[in-house]
Amino acid sequence: MSYFNVVAQTNENTVVTEYEPVKTRSDSYQSEAALEKEFIHLLCEQGYEYLPIHSEAELIANLRRKLEELNHCTFTDSEWERFFTSCIAVANDKIDDKSRRIQEDHIQVLRREQEYYPH
Repeated sequence: MSYFNVVAQTNENTVVTEYEPVKTRSDSYQSEAALEKEFIHLLCEQGYEYLPIHSEAELIANLRRKLEELNHCTFTDSEWERFFTSCIAVANDKIDDKSRRIQEDHIQVLRREQEYYPH
């Protein structure tokens, strides 16, 4: 059985694509490790990048790299520490507050060192 997915729609046009689900079903047990490996493989096929991150420090370092890449800038260590502790990982915030900030108030102001120490 196939059906159509709407790709784009305007008042004048509709673009659709035909989708036929793959008819595969496993009747055998799949371990959690095998399931995780398969899930990672599927995500990589869709363009996601797998990073073997095993510690909080590695996770924070990756966040810094990605924010620098996204914003075409390089943080100094003191700028990063100030930004991370005042905008991302505020000590007294609960997880809800941090999630809300990232999801709803995703534009944060970074004060560069030149603003603190003008020449």
